[in-house]
Amino acid sequence: MSKERDHHYVPQFHLSKWANDEGKITQWGRIPYNGKLVSKPVTAAATAYVPGLYALEQVNDEEAQQIEIRILGKIETEAQPVLERLISTGPRGLSVRDRYWWTVYLNASLIRVPHIVEKVKTEVAEGITRDLSQDTPAYDAARGNAPEATLYEWAVKNAPARVANAGLKVLVSLIGSEKAIDRIIHLEWMVNDVSAASRRLLLGDDPFERVGDLYGPRTAISIPLSPTRLFIASNAPDIIDHFEKMPARTVVKANNQSSLINAKQFVYGEAERAFVDQYLLRSQSVIESVRNITLAYPLQPKRIMK
Repeated sequence: MSKERDHHYVPQFHLSKWANDEGKITQWGRIPYNGKLVSKPVTAAATAYVPGLYALEQVNDEEAQQIEIRILGKIETEAQPVLERLISTGPRGLSVRDRYWWTVYLNASLIRVPHIVEKVKTEVAEGITRDLSQDTPAYDAARGNAPEATLYEWAVKNAPARVANAGLKVLVSLIGSEKAIDRIIHLEWMVNDVSAASRRLLLGDDPFERVGDLYGPRTAISIPLSPTRLFIASNAPDIIDHFEKMPARTVVKANNQSSLINAKQFVYGEAERAFVDQYLLRSQSVIESVRNITLAYPLQPKRIMK
């Protein structure tokens, strides 16, 4: 089993909800060198992945896939039937177990995307290098004739896997954060049926959305479940009430603008080309001007849950 196995950061079972009868999904993106907007039909297996994204280093091929198979694979297996129940009946029919696994899935959806994975790995690696390269009296006392001048040099030589994989270990701990899980699971959940709108919801490659601080007094999170269902959770009853009363077309437009603005590479689903071109992967100055547009609800940049 190769460490370069394709690791999907938007799970295929979720993305496949945007597939047509032939199993194809409309993928929107831009040509890097000229910014031209392009769309093409793809399968769920052929997009939203990075080879070896969660692969452990300095271990054999089987061990390298532990995060992908044993952790994320388990989360997806448990969350898939919950997604189906949310689409068909909403949150009222969920068991405590269902709510738990959907909460973990939501938290993982925020953290498992490539730019967060790389951010965590980089910051942890920099911290380890900095901390272990400092003078350490305990290491100096125990060093003896060891040629390694610092504890960092010793760790790289004698425990390379632990050093190389420290960032991914932190990533796993973030996905399983008891604080984040406890917060999300106790929010009020709803599923907004927007099938009455003439347009459909888009799904971005960075699909978890949050308005406000997760632990603040007025927070809201959302993620599209399908082209006609939007999952929303909040601790503020008036926010839930606002979404329940909002016209379907307004919900779709606001969600799709946010999905396009926050996308890192691709957005999926059927939409008017001019609308996608207006919001997808623009320069930071354009993004900031878009964020200042008055929408049905305010959009804010996402952050890692703390």
